[in-house]
Formats: sequence, structure tokens, C-alpha cells
Amino acid sequence: MFVHRIGVRLPEVSNDRARGATYRLVLRGELGDDFEFLFDGMHISRDDGITVLTGPVTDQAHLAGIIDRIQELGLELVSVASTEQPLGTDARRD
Repeated sequence: MFVHRIGVRLPEVSNDRARGATYRLVLRGELGDDFEFLFDGMHISRDDGITVLTGPVTDQAHLAGIIDRIQELGLELVSVASTEQPLGTDARRD
């Protein structure tokens, strides 16, 4: 388990998942439409003070970069989870 500098535990990337996976990141606060370009390739949904980012993450460095961007925006990361969907499948869930 890799621990990101803000204390979030990131799962190890095994050889089976070296090509990446689909992740779901839940944030406290609603991210406006003006910020969608910062999470290129991620589907963004908002509901009642929560923002959910769902989409492809290629590796741990990519995931750490997304988490860094969330922190830079001043949003609170509530959870990070792999949806176990391989890249290339439709990750959109509302």
C-alpha cells in the first residue's frame, strides 16, 4: 500500500492491473462546470454537496496527480476506490 503525502492510502498496482483501472473518487463540495477540464477523461457528477469523479486511472502516479489536483482546489477527498472495471469500458455511473 502506497501512502500519498496527504495521508490517503493508494492501492498497489499489480502486474494484472498495470494497464490501469477505473476509479471512483468522492469529494465533499460541488465542483463547478468550469473545473471539468482539470479532470480530463473523468465523468463528473454532483449531488447535494458531493462531487463524484469516475474514470480511467492509468497508474499510481496518475492517481496521485488527481489527488494533488483535488487538494490544490481545496476540496476534501472522502473516498477513493477502484471499480474493478478495465480501462476502455464505460465508467459513467449516475
